[in-house]
Amino acid sequence: MKKVVLAVATVALFVFGLSSSASAFEGGGRSPSQAPTVEIGQHYTGQLNNHRDDANYGGYVEVAFWRLPPVSTRDVVTIDWHSVPFTDYPGQYPLCMTLVQGIDDFSWGSRFETRDECDSYGPVYELSGSGSAHTEITVQETTTNTSYLEFFVYASRTDPADYESFPYDFTLGPILHYLDAALRPVERVSASGVISATANLANGQPAPDGLPFNLTVTWDEGGIATYTGVSSGGVVNFQLALPETAYGKNATFVASHPADGTYQGVETPKLTVKIAKPKAPPPSPCAIAENRALVLSRQFKRLKSHARIARGPNKRRLSRRAKRVKRRLMAARREVQALCV
Repeated sequence: MKKVVLAVATVALFVFGLSSSASAFEGGGRSPSQAPTVEIGQHYTGQLNNHRDDANYGGYVEVAFWRLPPVSTRDVVTIDWHSVPFTDYPGQYPLCMTLVQGIDDFSWGSRFETRDECDSYGPVYELSGSGSAHTEITVQETTTNTSYLEFFVYASRTDPADYESFPYDFTLGPILHYLDAALRPVERVSASGVISATANLANGQPAPDGLPFNLTVTWDEGGIATYTGVSSGGVVNFQLALPETAYGKNATFVASHPADGTYQGVETPKLTVKIAKPKAPPPSPCAIAENRALVLSRQFKRLKSHARIARGPNKRRLSRRAKRVKRRLMAARREVQALCV
């Protein structure tokens, strides 16, 4: 009977030990294949501990994986995260976080082995002194579907008196995609001309149509002008209308796109361009027609006056010329009526 009771007690202690160990790890996955996928803007919680028996790397580190949505090279991933400090060291936070890509259940350990020490600069990040961190990570690799957040603590404690648990939570902010922009080089531009910029994604493809860009133009003596444009086929055109104070001067051009929740902010390198006085606009079709009618009217009056005082064959010749010019004048006046409405 005593043996049965002892066996039951042993099993109970074993089960309790398993449940205690299992409950110490909450949230995330213990390997990449078990990692839940994170959604942007959702709040997630987890818990890690310093118990050596719970370590899932090397017998001394406990790691939790969370799968990220697809990302591309140069994207910026933002994480707001929090944790509790050590009990014995209230000002120190044990939790570390990093972003890893291109791993699976068989390779993540070797990648983890090459990690750097935790600090506020990364690539392995530590919490700030307040216990919360707003961490921005720039994606370096091109792998898009196997990207993970790794949270980990050192789990080297074997004495139950030293056991601690470290709850944490985090929220994934919008993933900002990379933009590249540059002004097309020119040495001279009219004050009423057009200057263009190119806008591309990290993979070299044109930026989506409709992205707003700003252009700032500055020149000597405090001159400044601003213009707006939108991308179309990876090109942004800015129609200039610079004042006379800019004529003949070297002006500095900078185009920019503000961060918008989908794409990162970008600013082009400065471009210095000579500003030329705008050319006079060509006359309109109406003005050309009016001027032609005026010339024919004067010619008709002159021929008519000369024919009035002429005699003989000369009078007949001038009269015929005046009639021809009159027909042309009437046609020109009809053209004016059609164009100048």
